[in-house]
Amino acid sequence: MKESSMIRLCAALFCVFGFTLGSWQASLPDLVRDLDVSPLELGLCLTVGFAGALPAMFMGGRLIARFGAKGLLMAGATGMAIALVGVGFTGSYVVLVPLVLVLLGCQGSFDVAINAVAIAIEQRSGRQILAFMHGAFSLSAAAGALCFSAYRPLGFRAGYFGVAVVLALFVWCMARWRALPEARSAPAPASGPRERRVLLGADVLLVAGIVGVSFLGSGILENWSALYVRDTVSDLAVISSVGLASFHGAMGLGRVLTSAVLRYADRLTTIAACGLLMAAAMVWSLCAPGPVQAVAALFIVGILLSGIAPIGFSVAGDLRPDRVGEVSSTVAIAGYASFLVGPVLVGVLADLLGLRAALGSVVVVGVVISLLALLLKGQPRKAGPAHDPVAGPLEGAER
Repeated sequence: MKESSMIRLCAALFCVFGFTLGSWQASLPDLVRDLDVSPLELGLCLTVGFAGALPAMFMGGRLIARFGAKGLLMAGATGMAIALVGVGFTGSYVVLVPLVLVLLGCQGSFDVAINAVAIAIEQRSGRQILAFMHGAFSLSAAAGALCFSAYRPLGFRAGYFGVAVVLALFVWCMARWRALPEARSAPAPASGPRERRVLLGADVLLVAGIVGVSFLGSGILENWSALYVRDTVSDLAVISSVGLASFHGAMGLGRVLTSAVLRYADRLTTIAACGLLMAAAMVWSLCAPGPVQAVAALFIVGILLSGIAPIGFSVAGDLRPDRVGEVSSTVAIAGYASFLVGPVLVGVLADLLGLRAALGSVVVVGVVISLLALLLKGQPRKAGPAHDPVAGPLEGAER
């Protein structure tokens, strides 16, 4: 498969996933009202789903390592389509919980697979594409949120069936594609298994920490910034799906800009700088004298935060180029695990200190990201062959 065709295919994978996720998130306010469930019940339902996604992602990494990504992508899309059709029909909270468990579990495995494909393309082409791909994901999520709002005159449940049709078409197209870029683990060297580099070394754990903390920050902003803005601008009425689309749009813009920045700066320095700048922008938002400044600062925070996770996936792939599926799974699990912590953390802090002080946790997120990036940059490099993934791509000469 030609390089340009591989990149277009990868972009299509991220766009399908973004459209599905944005549509699902936009539907939640309508679903809450229709089923008459409380925010606490919805939060518990989503927590169960995210908890179920973690083992699915772990197994997804193992399956990719052994069989490749194509089968997992088709299975994940099929599972998401079936779960969405089920949500479209159900009127019971008891039935909704297992459906969300299936939906988020399939989303998690699909997420692992598309990142593994993107990492494999990076290694095969020598081009840094992950930030651009995550930008395509965010912009497609914005489109999904806006499209879902268009379904409302027909009844919001019609949107679930529309997204299921998109996923079914995706599965049909995937079945016709002959191959995907290889994302399987390389066989152990003949000299013995001890020669193979350990997957969960300090370097991979640091990358997983960076991605996990960045997901924590984006989850906090996605779930709580709208409430903060509403408190700051009491007369502002924004349709939920449009607000969600704006958030994803900021993330998409930031990731496209990040892909341009990486042509001139190395990845770990970019992560460290983005972490410090987003911490400063968040302080500005929390201390801003007026609502316009607060909203503008939050938009800047989103742009700076958005590129950190895709850069992390790219770095992790270079650290373990022979185990792309497993390292993608490890890093993605760290990200999804943060979604279990964020809502509880901010909720408790908001009750104790107020929402403004609770959102100060995003400042801490930025500082921690910078520290982890600097620690990873300072990891000792073993002398080795020129193709050593640690001795080369992490240094300042990378592009």
